[in-house]
Amino acid sequence: MKPIKLMRRIAALLLASALLTGASASAFAESSAQADEVRKLLEQYHISKPSESSLDEAAIKGMVDSLNDPYTEYFTQEEWSLFSSGLEQKFVGVGIRMVQENGAVYVEDVIAGSPAEQAGLRAGDKIVSVNGKSALNMGMAELQGQLLGEEGTSVSIGITRSTGSHVFTMVRKSIQLPTATGIWMGDGIGYLKLEGFTSDAYDKFAAELGKLERKGIKGLVIDLRDNGGGYIDQAKEIAGLFIQNGVLAHLIDRDGKDQSLTVQGQSKNYTVRILVNGNSASASELFAGALQDYGIAKLIGTRTYGKGVVQQLIPLSSGGVLKVTIEEYYTPNGRKVNGTGLTPDMAVAGTAEQLIAAYRSAGGKKLALAVGNGAVTVNNVRMGQPLAAVQRKGTWYVGTKLAAALVGASLRYDAASKTVWWTSGGTVHKVNVSDSRLLNENGSTYIDVRLLAKWYPGLTFSSGGGTLKLGYAGA
Repeated sequence: MKPIKLMRRIAALLLASALLTGASASAFAESSAQADEVRKLLEQYHISKPSESSLDEAAIKGMVDSLNDPYTEYFTQEEWSLFSSGLEQKFVGVGIRMVQENGAVYVEDVIAGSPAEQAGLRAGDKIVSVNGKSALNMGMAELQGQLLGEEGTSVSIGITRSTGSHVFTMVRKSIQLPTATGIWMGDGIGYLKLEGFTSDAYDKFAAELGKLERKGIKGLVIDLRDNGGGYIDQAKEIAGLFIQNGVLAHLIDRDGKDQSLTVQGQSKNYTVRILVNGNSASASELFAGALQDYGIAKLIGTRTYGKGVVQQLIPLSSGGVLKVTIEEYYTPNGRKVNGTGLTPDMAVAGTAEQLIAAYRSAGGKKLALAVGNGAVTVNNVRMGQPLAAVQRKGTWYVGTKLAAALVGASLRYDAASKTVWWTSGGTVHKVNVSDSRLLNENGSTYIDVRLLAKWYPGLTFSSGGGTLKLGYAGA
């Protein structure tokens, strides 16, 4: 990594201002002179022969580290390039998302326009080799390392699917993850996944929202799960699609002054639900917290990450970028987010279970699920969820939590009778834990899909190609 050269005096001044605010002029000069003297002596005598530029970079890193703030960072030019690529959801590869189940790795999703899509890879493909080397014993990290590489280089991927084995050769290129993806779920419900608050997030989100609205949606599910944030101005613009007039967030600076972030936009006449989890952070929390405070949307999922501070990006004239925390934000109602996170209105665990809950809460009724190969598809929305269902001796078993979400039942375990109670619509079904129609594996409990269909006549199921398909129009 090429070091960034900075003037000694600038480094000394930054050190003094960061650590010695309020010091006298003489103390400031003494500190500056000492820093220069120590630097010169290290350059002259240390056995490693440190360069001026490497010591400059180390001094900057030391200043930043002394603040004990994980969000204030100094980036060299190379580090900044990597960070900004991540912020903009860009990487070099073939364009697939993967999921692991029972030691095997499957293609969870194929990015539109990617080398993988052009080559013919499909969601659900089982990856068995990379460049002729078996992938059956590779972990996810090792496999990802094999697929990523320099732009313009080739990689071959061997897969198996219902039609047999295939090998695809692709040329790696720069991939832009889709910032926003809109999907029609049926029953008047639209789904809109936002990967991050990138520099084009508003444009992409608004375009996808417009497509869904033209279909006449009565409810919208916004998916902010695993959205780590991004640019506040993009969060403000997107919030304007739902908030007619108000404070988006209270930004408190170092002097305790409230620099309120206001928004003027429009309101919607349909139900909004927002999916969140422990990786929903920063701008995601700012946006979701505001819509929750105004009663525009309900949050469904798990508690969010809790990053309630704002950073400013400052390019240095001598090279590199400083990302520095300048404010802490609170929701419109004054709720603290940093270190706390947002509490969902409806706490739900499980990726597919969360989407089902949001879909129903938004007004949807008819459900169609496909489960297998490490993923679950709910009304056209596909997501990674390993071992959501398993097949044993020709019989399919569905995870009890997913099955309960599908039929709209609540679960309760009665320790005295060692039975699991399924309650829905005033009807209670019971099954003993020793019943062969219940399966316990690796700490998870599954139910025979045939028993489920017997209890709930509206449930349909079929299977093929290692996938279980479920349909339900009740609840």
